[in-house]
Amino acid sequence: MTDSLNDGHRERLRARFLGTSGAGVADYELLELALTYAIPRKDVKPIAKDLLKHFKTLGGVLVAPPEQLAQIKGLGPSSVAFIQVIQQLALRVRREKVAGQPVLASRLEVLDYLYTKFAGLTREEFHVLYLDAKKKLVADEALFTGTLHEVAVSPRDILKRALELNASGLIVAHNHPSGAPEPSAADKLFTEQLMMACAAMGVDLLDHVVVGVEAHYSFSGEGQL
Repeated sequence: MTDSLNDGHRERLRARFLGTSGAGVADYELLELALTYAIPRKDVKPIAKDLLKHFKTLGGVLVAPPEQLAQIKGLGPSSVAFIQVIQQLALRVRREKVAGQPVLASRLEVLDYLYTKFAGLTREEFHVLYLDAKKKLVADEALFTGTLHEVAVSPRDILKRALELNASGLIVAHNHPSGAPEPSAADKLFTEQLMMACAAMGVDLLDHVVVGVEAHYSFSGEGQL
């Protein structure tokens, strides 16, 4: 694409973006538009498409480590640094959103909170989210670092803490930072035990979520709660 054609395409893309407040552009076009500021004199549409092809989603691009970004043809050190700046902006905005006592009334709100919580972690962490009757987060407590194979998790201790906090519901979650989110046999056994303990104590177990690198597994979403 020549410079004049390239400039015209970029201006049309910017105009469409501004005219629709961003809603009128596809995911790859949004990446393309962002990259025009890092790579001003080059057709960056192929790079944007390669990013989505390689990392699957915009979310995948926004958590991709720099060494993997550098493998995308056309991305040099300055453009990788530019994407890292966007990554940090997105992460910090999301962390501001979940600071304090957010309301986790929908699955999307829960997932947004958990992806932000686990972003960038290289080790597995197990968290318990205690919620009040209006689904407001009362406390988020990291129970341990490790796996359910290595550490005995006591549903009794989780429920004891729920009563101390006067929580009416809870969500348990852990991450698989280097793998797929499919739950292990230990994950399933623990969830069954916790579900029975919660039912006995009158506390709602709303979900057990396993967050992987690019996907998640929700026990509630899979009909197992």
